[in-house]
Amino acid sequence: MIAEGVLRDPAPDAIFGLHVMPTLEAGTVGWRAGGLMAAADRFRLRILGQMTHGSAPEGGIDAVYVASQVVNALQSISSREVDARRSLVISVGSFNAGSRWNIIAGEALLTGTVRTLDDETWAAIPDNFERVVAGICEAHGARYELEYHRIAPVTINDASLTSFAASSLKRSLGPEQALEVEPIMASEDFAYFQRELPGVYFFLGVANSEEGWTDYVHTPTFRPDESAIVTGVTAAATLLTDFTAADLVGRSD
Repeated sequence: MIAEGVLRDPAPDAIFGLHVMPTLEAGTVGWRAGGLMAAADRFRLRILGQMTHGSAPEGGIDAVYVASQVVNALQSISSREVDARRSLVISVGSFNAGSRWNIIAGEALLTGTVRTLDDETWAAIPDNFERVVAGICEAHGARYELEYHRIAPVTINDASLTSFAASSLKRSLGPEQALEVEPIMASEDFAYFQRELPGVYFFLGVANSEEGWTDYVHTPTFRPDESAIVTGVTAAATLLTDFTAADLVGRSD
């Protein structure tokens, strides 16, 4: 959308976005200045060893063993290479290898995600990630193929615009319904808009604890309380009208 010119002719002064969130009750919204949602990367890593019979491991290179060492070693990046005051999560979501109980696997495939709320860490992580993989593979005589993809940068809410948005939300919904929340490690491609202009992303509560509707988004049991639609429409419409009336960027129209 950005490449196709959505932010040009006319160029917007600011952007607001919202997403349903079952950790908040219906009727509420959640806001936060600064980092709200994490940057997200996706990786696909193939470890290439040498298949052999399970009775003769010395005749091959055990891809399962090497891949297991990689999984363990990747955790050292967050625990030993990144300032503990910064966030980093490296999660291996799938590990597939082998075909028979008595054969040492020649290949292993790992897929997963990397998340951080820190731009500096996000910039450095691909090189650090591959360095660890390369070192483990070299130590065991294995090879690797790595596909590392960026998904989205950190969702960073503009401080001044967030202050305005929080005041607007509290006025339109009530101070008890507009809640300051902690950041989460999920990601959002809305962040690409925020790299181009001031933006605020916030959460729309859709949980109904009394009915047990609290399962997380993107799960098969997710069930939002649709009364939240009114809250979302009110919040969005009020933000836009308040922003225009406030003349925050010196607009004359």
